[in-house]
Amino acid sequence: MLVLTERGSDRDGKRRRIAALLVVLGGLIGSWGVGSVLASDPIGYGVPIWPFADTADRAENALLSSVVPAVRSGMPLNHAGVEVLRRTSAYGSAFWTLKLQVDGETRCREVAVGLDVTSRRVACS
Repeated sequence: MLVLTERGSDRDGKRRRIAALLVVLGGLIGSWGVGSVLASDPIGYGVPIWPFADTADRAENALLSSVVPAVRSGMPLNHAGVEVLRRTSAYGSAFWTLKLQVDGETRCREVAVGLDVTSRRVACS
């Protein structure tokens, strides 16, 4: 009995499986990298949600949301747990450095108020 097979058909299947495995592996590594960047400052990146933000991050976001109207209007802050460290103006925006007491932690954030309100975590000094 003579059995004829197509040469290379098994190789093509193996190559497809290896390529699929590499794509999945690349996707996992990429999502881990993006997730670790987002978790470094979830409020600054605009994702104060689980799994990137913990309870302190969500509490900080809620506190910051209640403070933003006063910062935007330039009014003095009379909010418990918030201290203004610095106020500067440059490039048509106001920059406020705030010291926030959140869930037993002290965090500092620079808030830039222009057309949009953006913030970034900074060292408390």
